[in-house]
Amino acid sequence: MKPETSRPQRKSHRLEPRLYASTEYEYFFTVCARHQGEPFRNEKLAAEVIKSLLWTRQQYRWQLFASCLMPDHLHFVCRLTDPEVKIINAGARGMLPEGVLDYLGRFKSFTTNVSWKFGFNGQLWQKSSYDRILDLQRPFEEIVQYMLDNPVRKGLVERWEDWPFTKIVDPWWL
Repeated sequence: MKPETSRPQRKSHRLEPRLYASTEYEYFFTVCARHQGEPFRNEKLAAEVIKSLLWTRQQYRWQLFASCLMPDHLHFVCRLTDPEVKIINAGARGMLPEGVLDYLGRFKSFTTNVSWKFGFNGQLWQKSSYDRILDLQRPFEEIVQYMLDNPVRKGLVERWEDWPFTKIVDPWWL
């Protein structure tokens, strides 16, 4: 019998599930396209992705401060506003509070199905996302400005306001 060799365990970058269901934090997400090159250069698909993000905002009562859909990824900053947290069956993970990751998963699934209508195959998005809770280490406005300026840094436009898939949705300064 061969001795078992231990494989290195992949480090989870996820926060505690309860944090994703909290109304106390702003979340910054980056979601990348999966093996599709730059699918959001297809303006019709890009428009559908933005439309779906806005629907998700309304359906789950988010504040969606800003979003930026680049040719191969999506950035957005949001905050949950519904203080009532549902507990859902998360399969092997057990009973967990429903939160922003659940909503993001539904958004990714829906937009993947939409992408098939435009001739794309397989999954539209990478399985995981880069997400974090904003804190005092890096000011909120700095993160939002970084996100908004993404098309400028990539040479797509001279001013972020000229990129059709970048917008401030729910102003935070009011």
